[in-house]
Amino acid sequence: MCEGQTAVLLKREEPHAGSEPYRMDELRGLAEAAGYKVLAEITQRRGRDHRFQLGRGKIVQALSYNPDKLIFYNPLSPGQVFNIRTEFGAKVIDRFNLILEIFASRASTREAKLQVELARLTYEAPHARQAASSRKLSEQPGFRGAGVYEQSVYRDMLSRMTKIKAALQDVETIGQNRRQKRHELGFDLVALAGYTNAGKSTILNALTRANVAARDQPFTTISPTTRAVDMRNRKVLLTDTVGFIDELPHFLIKAFQSTLAEIFQADLILLVADISDSANLLRRKLVASHKALWDCGALAPLITVLNKVDRLSDGQSQSKIEGIYDLAPDPVVISASSGQGLEDLMERICQKLQPLKEFQIRLPYTAEALSHLSQIYRSAELVQVSYEDEMVVSFRGREETAARALVLGAHRP
Repeated sequence: MCEGQTAVLLKREEPHAGSEPYRMDELRGLAEAAGYKVLAEITQRRGRDHRFQLGRGKIVQALSYNPDKLIFYNPLSPGQVFNIRTEFGAKVIDRFNLILEIFASRASTREAKLQVELARLTYEAPHARQAASSRKLSEQPGFRGAGVYEQSVYRDMLSRMTKIKAALQDVETIGQNRRQKRHELGFDLVALAGYTNAGKSTILNALTRANVAARDQPFTTISPTTRAVDMRNRKVLLTDTVGFIDELPHFLIKAFQSTLAEIFQADLILLVADISDSANLLRRKLVASHKALWDCGALAPLITVLNKVDRLSDGQSQSKIEGIYDLAPDPVVISASSGQGLEDLMERICQKLQPLKEFQIRLPYTAEALSHLSQIYRSAELVQVSYEDEMVVSFRGREETAARALVLGAHRP
């Protein structure tokens, strides 16, 4: 984290674009989440300056506050970063690198750290390749010609990226096996997804009585957190996942593929949004979340959950719901902090989950079969056990649970 460091925020707006103050608000939230003390916010409406992104005067104005760092909302090219550092002696990052700073500071698992490193290398590799190509144009023949170092750096980056992808593929395979095992044990997998700081962790705590960190700031959750809960006789594993954000680079989504697998391999997705946001901001965040779900290949059924309704009157919340009907035609409105609407949410989850099917198996009177019966007790809803020449066991459960039970020979009624 950058605790104690100061920053000035800068943003360039296109000359004919509408005013979008929420973008600077979001940048300030990200900077504060990273530990920066924001000294000032500076915007400029103009075309892109190819050297500095903004005009020279605005950068001079920003530096008059004597900040430790300049943080740009707009993406900066390698050349722009070099020019600002060289001509003004200023440390500078853009919004994407600010997000990476937050991720890096909160990555506590090996998987999360590898994902952050892969995202950073994916971002930096094209810049290193460009530097190597530029130097190669002026290479001189002979031993240790110019450009050799840059090419070596670029090759090392590609090699490291390959190793990280292989390690993350192993993690993803382990995750797939873990999810299959959970299905066999009778669990339904429900993922919490949505825009950052919408209250996903608070919902997890409210539904499962867990005590995971839930703060009023973006990207509190980097690594998935899973807790179990019984809902209307359904065994559910609820997973809190990393939040989305507008204009998230596609390669960042790819870098976090093993984490986002908790979303696209879930049985049901709860898409969480903050209903207390302004109407325009709520729409923008929902659109960004739907795009991110599409990018990560999520195809599971979806329930839109509008959180923080306790901050609005009934009239205000109804107006918001009507304004997003095309994006969320049948949302569940809740307040995770007060508990309002949580019973309705659990009812909707059970309705949306794949219905449990009834199966029947016959088991011999053996120690192995009795052990098998105890597993059925734990992973399914027992309907009836008849003691005849064999034990006839009827139960309701998931297909995966039944498939595991059918190993001993069974038939569905």
